[in-house]
Amino acid sequence: MMGLSDFIANNNALIVDECEAFARTLGPVAEDMDRAALRDHLGEILGAIAADMKVPQTETERKEKSKGHAPSDPDEADVPAAQTHGGLRAASGFDVTQTAAEYRALRASVIRLWLSTSPSLGPTQVEELTRFNEAMDQALAETLLQFANAAAESRNLFLGVLSHELRTPLGTIVGSAESLLYVANQHPPLRDASHRILRGGLRIKSILDDLLDFVRSGVKGGMRLSPADVRMDDLCARVAREVEAAFPGSSIELTQEGDMAGCWDEQRIAQAVSNLMSNAIKYGAQDVPIHVTLVGIARDEVMVEVHNRGAEIPPEKLESMFQPLVRGAGSDPTGYSLGLGLFIVREIATAHGGVVEVASSGDGTIFSIRLPRTHAAGPSAVGQMRRI
Repeated sequence: MMGLSDFIANNNALIVDECEAFARTLGPVAEDMDRAALRDHLGEILGAIAADMKVPQTETERKEKSKGHAPSDPDEADVPAAQTHGGLRAASGFDVTQTAAEYRALRASVIRLWLSTSPSLGPTQVEELTRFNEAMDQALAETLLQFANAAAESRNLFLGVLSHELRTPLGTIVGSAESLLYVANQHPPLRDASHRILRGGLRIKSILDDLLDFVRSGVKGGMRLSPADVRMDDLCARVAREVEAAFPGSSIELTQEGDMAGCWDEQRIAQAVSNLMSNAIKYGAQDVPIHVTLVGIARDEVMVEVHNRGAEIPPEKLESMFQPLVRGAGSDPTGYSLGLGLFIVREIATAHGGVVEVASSGDGTIFSIRLPRTHAAGPSAVGQMRRI
């Protein structure tokens, strides 16, 4: 009696034929693909599954494989067919639902065609069927992980190119608005129009800067820094005045205690502090000053706290606030936000070896950045997300 693994090996082409016919139904993208592209690596995946079913495994190994956590072979030079398949499907324009559907069809075809041979379903056959499903789950996990990585790389490339391409015409707009403002001070209507153009251009520039930082945070090595000796009190005082100028009528009060000296990337820390101050003004209570507290009592750490008196943020929202593309708890009155500000704050702190924390109560919300005085780079938050 032919076992399931032998059946798969002997009927590889027949099974792939069925899957090719199914893949052809997965929308316009599949309809335009040739036969070789539709069959891409499916035969190799089946062959690998059939071979894997013959390899003895412990209960622990099988359990991990059913979860898609089978360890990779460090001596294996070739990329597994399932991973290659995932990357190519992403490049071909398939979405994740279509890619997973292929595996459902592949699994169903194997089981249906095998059962059509009327095998006896004793303990050995049930064992083989279980091993087949475990190997299929592992192959699906490998495919979807590679699909997600390929899709993320494609997205980051698009965002990076878009941001770079838009910066040139934006630079022309901002530069022209500054020149126009210089000669329009004696003509109020023209001066006001120049201010609006300049503010709009700078807001767009801020969005593009956030996009570029988001892309850079996802590449190998994470965000790049240029640490130098910096005084946190001087940096925060300068940023506070800039933020107040950007939000007329706002007020930021600074208090400090202890040593403010450290070695950080001044531009990046200023960006993080500016994001927190701006958020505090946007989401805090109106006509109430923002309190920024600088604490340098510890020998090896400096902390910056930004406190607004806005409404309490629910605990379930606090957990996701630092995720990319997540908007704040309240609506942004400016309408100019991609939900990247707090994510970038965390990336900057992590790149310095520090942490960002948030606490919210009826007394308002406090964001805290804790930074070691000397540069000690940490892993990118995006890298951590991809490993989960």
